[in-house]
Amino acid sequence: MKSQLTLCQRVTFNCLLWLGLSVFSANAATPSSLPASTSAPVYSQAEIKALGFDIAKSLRCPMSANQNLLDSQTKIANELKAEIFLQLEQGKRKSEIIDFMVARYGQQIRYMPTFAAGTFVLYLFPLGLLLLVFAWGFKQHQSTKTHKISNMDTHHD
Repeated sequence: MKSQLTLCQRVTFNCLLWLGLSVFSANAATPSSLPASTSAPVYSQAEIKALGFDIAKSLRCPMSANQNLLDSQTKIANELKAEIFLQLEQGKRKSEIIDFMVARYGQQIRYMPTFAAGTFVLYLFPLGLLLLVFAWGFKQHQSTKTHKISNMDTHHD
């Protein structure tokens, strides 16, 4: 029952946040306040919602252990979600918003770190470990096979 209530609260909060940002952007972005020509993308409300949720899923909450921004209900997570939707309303791209968050909070805000000199071990260690396990298994298989063949040769003599 508690998890359903939490899910219901999350959905309600996200809908209210989206609705509030929609009203705010409708009042703030009048035709006279917008530049005549911009290269910034113009998103529909459905695109803003989907893209905002996608960005919030890909960023880690600075206060919650192992939760993304979308799942976290901390004050900072709510502020960051609002910032994401605000920047989307301003026409910022996903990469620009993520770069803004990384510049503000560091690489640890990314849920999946980028492949860089400092993080290559995170990507290569599991692959190396997997290769070691396969090599060990192959060696064990070969030694068992060799042992069986040598036992067969000694029994037939």
